[in-house]
Amino acid sequence: MTALNEDRNLLAGFLRELVKVKPPAKADALNVLEQQYPDEIELSEEESERRGVPDGWVFDEEGWCVFIESKVLAKFDTDQIRHHRRTAERRGFKSIVAVAITPRQERYFPIDTIHLEWRTIYAWLQHYRPRSVWASKAADYFEIAEAKLIESGQFVEGTLTMFSGVPFSRERPFTYLEGKRVLALAMDELRKRNDLREQIGINPAALGRPAITGQKADSVWNYLSLVNGAGEDVFTKFPHLTLGINVNSVEVTVTVPNAVNNEVRRKLIALKEEGFRSLIAEILNNFAPLLRDQPGALPWFRGVQRRYPSQRAKPFIDARIEFDLRTAISSSGPPKTQPRWLSAAYDAFINKEGSNYQIQVGIIFPFETCPGLNQPEAIDLIAAAWIGCKPLVKLARASVL
Repeated sequence: MTALNEDRNLLAGFLRELVKVKPPAKADALNVLEQQYPDEIELSEEESERRGVPDGWVFDEEGWCVFIESKVLAKFDTDQIRHHRRTAERRGFKSIVAVAITPRQERYFPIDTIHLEWRTIYAWLQHYRPRSVWASKAADYFEIAEAKLIESGQFVEGTLTMFSGVPFSRERPFTYLEGKRVLALAMDELRKRNDLREQIGINPAALGRPAITGQKADSVWNYLSLVNGAGEDVFTKFPHLTLGINVNSVEVTVTVPNAVNNEVRRKLIALKEEGFRSLIAEILNNFAPLLRDQPGALPWFRGVQRRYPSQRAKPFIDARIEFDLRTAISSSGPPKTQPRWLSAAYDAFINKEGSNYQIQVGIIFPFETCPGLNQPEAIDLIAAAWIGCKPLVKLARASVL
């Protein structure tokens, strides 16, 4: 409401584009109030709640008004809308428009009320951000508020914002809270994608990690399941799709965990090194269009041996091998071929000798060399990277279907 009051062009756009009404006066001549009745002094938050005052009013002096009732954590109540409408009528308003803003779609909604989701307003603010300082301030506020609500565990359903890219750069360094917010939004979008369901068989009902904890970490990550199940057992025994955001990059990989089930492990061993190299070559071929579009992206392999002092403790990294996948395949371009990196990584998987060793194949998108990350279309890059790993996913899924 502050942004709408301070920037009347923004107010005009809000009424015209979101509420879809034409006020009888220009935006400059309208009155804007927050948690206050017309012709009354501003109420305290407690008094406003007790008396059931709408969160916002936009009105003229001739009997036209829009009142706004918004919810973030509390449930939407249709009785509040009826109460506000009666109050507006008693105060002499003849033309009344009711607007309700919630963090999610509501199943039951009054037919005489305009329903907006916070994420829709956020996207609209993003559109106005380049030419309105108040749109920028409001959008930033949404992001900060959502991150804090997610961190505190209060916000468990719906969103205030929507995925609009991964915003980190040298000018806007990674922070844990914002990373966690962006990751949650990205995962919600990815679960909805038909291409991920149809081409590599994600299970959108699997919710990934039950909790992402920490406050000073330099990375956040979550995963999508590839099998019809959810929970720790599936996570540790089957390959899964991992999305990580850290201080330098976005990492999109297929993870084969240390405790992967015996059938998947047998299939990977049966490939032998040359078969595994051919699988990597097929993945690289799939990556080719994406790498042409994002030449700063890196097709990557990582193998890590870990040791956990306790179940919830941060692990010790005893060994790590990682390399550009292009080193495994003969080619004329950079990087230069060095097939022994893949040989060592594959041999360490085949001959684990009891070590806790997992492997990951996918793409790393560094912030500095992949400017496409800060756009909403970054979600397409993430999906394309996973789909490019289809040969590995197909081998894994064939073992569990």
